[in-house]
Amino acid sequence: MKKKYIYILFILAASFISLIPYAGHRNSGQAPLGRTGAPGESTCGACHGGGDYTGSMTFDLGEITSGQYQPGETYTISFTADYDAPRYGFSVTALDADDQPAGDFALVNEDNTSYGVSGNDRQYVGHKNADATSNWSFEWTAPGDASGDVTFYYVVNAANADNGTGGDMIETGSVSFSAAADDEDLYTLTLLTEPENAGTVEGGGDYEEGETVSISAEAHEGYGFVSWLDDQGGHVSDEPDFEYTMPSEDITLVAHFVGDTYTLSFDIRDANDTPIEDAIITLDEETFDPGVYVFDDLSPGDYMYAVAREGYEGEEGTATITDVDKTITVTLSEEDTSISDLMLSETEIYPNPATAFLNLDFAGMQVVEVTIVDMMGKRFYHTRVQDFTHAIDVSRMPTGLYYLQLKTAGEIHTKPVQISR
Repeated sequence: MKKKYIYILFILAASFISLIPYAGHRNSGQAPLGRTGAPGESTCGACHGGGDYTGSMTFDLGEITSGQYQPGETYTISFTADYDAPRYGFSVTALDADDQPAGDFALVNEDNTSYGVSGNDRQYVGHKNADATSNWSFEWTAPGDASGDVTFYYVVNAANADNGTGGDMIETGSVSFSAAADDEDLYTLTLLTEPENAGTVEGGGDYEEGETVSISAEAHEGYGFVSWLDDQGGHVSDEPDFEYTMPSEDITLVAHFVGDTYTLSFDIRDANDTPIEDAIITLDEETFDPGVYVFDDLSPGDYMYAVAREGYEGEEGTATITDVDKTITVTLSEEDTSISDLMLSETEIYPNPATAFLNLDFAGMQVVEVTIVDMMGKRFYHTRVQDFTHAIDVSRMPTGLYYLQLKTAGEIHTKPVQISR
């Protein structure tokens, strides 16, 4: 009986409405509720139609630029109908993923916008006193908790202003935004490079647990990508660009690069162009075993070197590595063989290389001072002597190649010595 009663009332109401003249204009004073095209709703196209206007409509949610809203934040919405019609009307509502009302609307200009709530608690903002106004602003406050996706459904009526329903054009649209995670639920992804300026990395920031992050690394000129490692040295990926799943903690990932490397070789000869096979080379303050003349995996740059061989004058210089392998030819000149030099040749210096003590036996040559300097001339040891033997504690001297200077009455004689550990 109740259903029939409602049915009769509906028929009577429909009949009454049909008698009202200019029915199409009855909503120009305020937008009707429930006509946005949202789930469960019709649109203004149920009455209006037949028009053809060129243009577009724009729904701008103010400060939301990343597609996410902050729970509880208030945003100013700007809605624009850009058509060539003489009169406009519109209506907007906001629903959550369950098609329930989401957030709260508030008017900014009560002269051209209206507010209403339908029987199912859906809120609407629409036009008021439809005229040539085609831009409306109003506020929307997001739900206080993260309610998931919120979709705005909107409709615009580009009307021909003849106070009827014909000749009008109805356009609908919708736009969705997701809730931004609370700061407490975000974790920081830090991206670094090793070496520091070997390349660029992208993808760092704050993310939720389980979120997929696109990470990329690009090597600078002169470097190549090797792998991604975490801050504990654990392997993450061998690909420069990959998808990373954010854990439930802050984490640092390091993109490792390796620079292009080259080979530096030495060709050591005497004044007669005869190869010397057992010279000692010091490269960037590191002294190598006799006869080691090839040095691989060198990055571009300048390298200080020194070449020494007993019986020859030492040579020093700088090797500059650019973008090719390099060979340096060094010619060593023999030392003068004076009588004192012959005596010096009989002087015993042992052990050489030395680790703890360097022992000297001058073989009857009267030495008055003993000095040890490095390849750059820095003095590490100096003393006056009277005996024909002497011991030097070298245990605290850095590993490397040094020059032992023996001063006699009128000359200084130099011999290379090596300190090792």
